Amino acid sequence: MIDDSSFQAGEVDIDVARAGLLAAILERVGYTLWQLAECEDTAAHFLVVRAYATRGMGREPGEALLAKAQGRTFGSLLSELRQKGIVEGDLEIRLNALLEERNWLVHRSKRDNRGVLNDLNSVDILVARLAKIADEATALNSELGAQIETFVIESGVDPETIDQEARQLAESWGYYL
Repeated sequence: MIDDSSFQAGEVDIDVARAGLLAAILERVGYTLWQLAECEDTAAHFLVVRAYATRGMGREPGEALLAKAQGRTFGSLLSELRQKGIVEGDLEIRLNALLEERNWLVHRSKRDNRGVLNDLNSVDILVARLAKIADEATALNSELGAQIETFVIESGVDPETIDQEARQLAESWGYYL
């Protein structure tokens, strides 16, 4: 039997509200991490296409190079892209800023936001920062993808071949069913 003498309705309401707020923040964290992972994966593709792939090398060697690149950290990918002169200027600045934000999210955001559930202004600031990171990861993912496509077309690959491969990949992921 529950002892209702210590039951405080207001405390339960606050706990429920905090749980809902935490769920919303964690949903945003998950979405942001997902967008970062997509961008990191595209950076791995970008490195392989720009630095290592050669025309006519075949799918299997290309996939082996890609698997190796995908096993690396975002920071090491960016470092090699920079060292090889593949990224520079505004793109380099944006990628490095995204790396810093990614590292903050993964390594310091929890510590930096202790008690956030008790301060709605802090929640707004955190959610805005997460949204900004996710938006930039998405934008950079698109930018890198466009540069990959341009590079591959300029290297002599027929755009229709690229479109066909993209359709097949999307279908393998369950899109266009």
